[in-house]
Amino acid sequence: MGTTVRATKPPQPVATPAGLPLRVFTVDEYHAMINAGVFDGGRRCVLIHGMILEKPLPGPPHSTATQRLNRRLSSLFPETQWVVGIQDSITLADSEPEPDCYVAVGPDSLYHDRHPGPKDLVLVVEVSDSSLSVDRGTMLALYASQKIVQYWIVNVNDRRVEVYTQPRGGKNPTYKQQTNYGVNDEVPVMVAGKEMGRISVRELLP
Repeated sequence: MGTTVRATKPPQPVATPAGLPLRVFTVDEYHAMINAGVFDGGRRCVLIHGMILEKPLPGPPHSTATQRLNRRLSSLFPETQWVVGIQDSITLADSEPEPDCYVAVGPDSLYHDRHPGPKDLVLVVEVSDSSLSVDRGTMLALYASQKIVQYWIVNVNDRRVEVYTQPRGGKNPTYKQQTNYGVNDEVPVMVAGKEMGRISVRELLP
């Protein structure tokens, strides 16, 4: 049965020890820094609410679940009509996260000079082990605020997939519906009310 989801608010800029506010960046400024090579050298960074954060390296369970999810989504969405991204950027109002998987409308030629945005995305997925509180809090609120229609958390530790739908924006963005699928269940993959197929939770989890 679906339940109402409560999300934490986006993180707020904090004061430095000198008492000065933390500098936040626009998406365009972030792109300029990438083009200038600021993040060269193997660092994986993302922009979340104007703040540049370094991403931790995923552990083996996280990588295994991400790869399995990518293979199963790719089998359901023909590449002539859809784009399935794995740990690639999406561009939002003040953020540029790299969800573990996403599905966007195709063809891929739409994204030769830009990343997918909220209106392109039909599904965003985070694989969560050590990052569960962030994925249920900051990331859930971020995706809901952009009206991304469907957000999944592949919850490795609790061995389930959490499906969030019916985004609500405003001051406290959230998803109004949450449905949990356990290890013996299959998750229906829905796009605009049409079932594209089903994915076994057991087959996703390491």
